[in-house]
Amino acid sequence: MGIQRKTYTDCQGCSLCLLPCPMWQQHRDVMFSPQGIAKAMQSGATATDVQEQAASCIHCGACDVMCPENIALSSWLEELSEVAGSALNQVVKEPKLNGFVISCDSWVQEGIHADDLYIIDAAPFHADYKRRVEHYTSLRIKTGCSMNLDLNRMAIPTGIGSEAAKQEKFNVCEQIQWLMQGREFARVIVENHDDMEVLRERTDKPVVCISELLPSLHERGEYATR
Repeated sequence: MGIQRKTYTDCQGCSLCLLPCPMWQQHRDVMFSPQGIAKAMQSGATATDVQEQAASCIHCGACDVMCPENIALSSWLEELSEVAGSALNQVVKEPKLNGFVISCDSWVQEGIHADDLYIIDAAPFHADYKRRVEHYTSLRIKTGCSMNLDLNRMAIPTGIGSEAAKQEKFNVCEQIQWLMQGREFARVIVENHDDMEVLRERTDKPVVCISELLPSLHERGEYATR
């Protein structure tokens, strides 16, 4: 007999999911959080009753990492959004040469500097948290750069490209302003190319995609892929 997957009925209301939650950060209303939606449905609310709240989730996956009950909160919220009638955020597989893979390249690491702000792509980071948090912690120590990690080592997402942002239920500009607040940097490096355009509108500093730091084989003196 297989182990039954935990869901909102197992939520104990510890509030840990609020700490990294972007929609709670913007609304400051517990109903705009996985916990709030779970508790509402435990009390008899239907998917339709929490449609506005569910549609505000940008599916960054930080709540999955924080949940001590190991509830697959982001998957549940995606399913809930579909039931509630709001457009479901498309799940796009990472390309083989993604930002994480590129950041592992020693040549690329030499191009990351202490005055850079490195924007980790939040959703894939949280989906593979244990392995990636070790990598980025090491990268931050090695290069001295700052990253979009909060005090809990969750990646603060921009929200760009999310269904909630497309439906104007999540304010990307407000999120970026909060992400950059109090930070001093000379350049922004992003893993997700979609982040570049909006970030360039919000800062006068150069914004580059990490793929631009990857030297060509000719520059590296290599003529075959490793």
